[in-house]
Amino acid sequence: MTIRTNTETSARVIEDLGLNWTSAQRDDYLSKVKVVDLPKLDEPYPINDYFSAGTPKAKREWEEYWRGKPLKDPRYNHGLRREILDLDYSRFLYIIQQDESVIFRDAATKEIVLVVLRNFIPSEELRKTMVDTCREIIKYRRDDRRDDPGMLVHFGYTCGSRHTPQIQLAACRGKLDTKKKQEREDNLNCKAQGMAGVMWNLMKSRLPPETIADYNDTIRKNEFPRMDMMRDDKTFTFKVGGEDVTFETGENGLELPPPSGLSAINYARYTHKEVNGNNWIIACTCNAPEDPTKGGNFYLASYGIMMLPASNTVSAWHPGDHHGTTLYEMMEGKERRAGFEVRPDGGFNTGLVFEISRALKGARKRSTWLDDRKNSRISNRHRELETESIRRSSASHHGSKRERDASSAKDQTGRSKRMRSRKYNLRARNNKPQYKMDSSSESEYESDSC
Repeated sequence: MTIRTNTETSARVIEDLGLNWTSAQRDDYLSKVKVVDLPKLDEPYPINDYFSAGTPKAKREWEEYWRGKPLKDPRYNHGLRREILDLDYSRFLYIIQQDESVIFRDAATKEIVLVVLRNFIPSEELRKTMVDTCREIIKYRRDDRRDDPGMLVHFGYTCGSRHTPQIQLAACRGKLDTKKKQEREDNLNCKAQGMAGVMWNLMKSRLPPETIADYNDTIRKNEFPRMDMMRDDKTFTFKVGGEDVTFETGENGLELPPPSGLSAINYARYTHKEVNGNNWIIACTCNAPEDPTKGGNFYLASYGIMMLPASNTVSAWHPGDHHGTTLYEMMEGKERRAGFEVRPDGGFNTGLVFEISRALKGARKRSTWLDDRKNSRISNRHRELETESIRRSSASHHGSKRERDASSAKDQTGRSKRMRSRKYNLRARNNKPQYKMDSSSESEYESDSC
């Protein structure tokens, strides 16, 4: 029986999943995706700053559910619930079908504005593992959008509190006051990073290169940490094929994921746009309800595009374009509180998002622990270089000494041979010493001196 090392296993998994495709492989993959040019609308549809209901029934259910319930955050829309509008599907310029992959470009500029890639994760078992991980993250993390339907929670790095912004790990829902809870938190961070690591490298291999370059350029420019979970380590681990696989990054082409991720379940939001720290948002819908007619559909309002939901879908768009998700038919969950709403058909929508907040830049300036870590790396590198220099100098010194000894011995041997082969006659010295070689003489001298 052959026992595979973890390095062998990770190399096989990288190859099987296609985590480090070449640019030629990526271009070949994207060449098979349909490209559609659409004009940007003068006014976004669905209308900005309103919720849009996927069905009239969904509108009635959410209005009844929200009636009389106070907002959890009084800053939300000046303390008022947003109005819900019925959706007119005839006003959409394009509705993406559940089995359809499409790249949309602005008709005037030809710039990509939306990417939708179906059947993205190449392993069904891996997709299900990611679904389980998303649901575990949601269970133990605090909801960041508590007045929107469903839940949206952070993992990886966040900006910290508004009062003392600093880059830190996403907070858990409760206190970590026991060793068991602390171990659970460490394990969850490891799972979240591993899921994000595999997903990011799948995206890096398949998405248009400008989307990935936007994230990496932003990270480098602002010296943001990648999602290493404060371990200062360049590996990530995730369960693939029933075993935990550790992936190295760097020379094999893999990267740690961007600093911040979010997991969502049944999340919906009104039509809006955002100013983020970078120019793209990339999301993966790991699981979606089979029936798209009950609502819960993402749309890009600036171009009048609706995307019917389907499991195993990756999408990318500009946060500065108006977008949102329609309200779905719902009923109150067994927890009977906001964020735990469920769909009557039993379906659920869950996945993850890579997003760089605009507040991360300010938080980075106050994160002295990152500067200390950077300086420690530099010091360690200097020590490594000094040690290497001393080692090379020592090796060079010993090598030079051996060369000098060998050269000296060679010179001595040559000198002796010359003196045995040359015969000299001495003449009386006048003003300057003069030597005359006589090759016929039989006398020998042990040295050249006279």
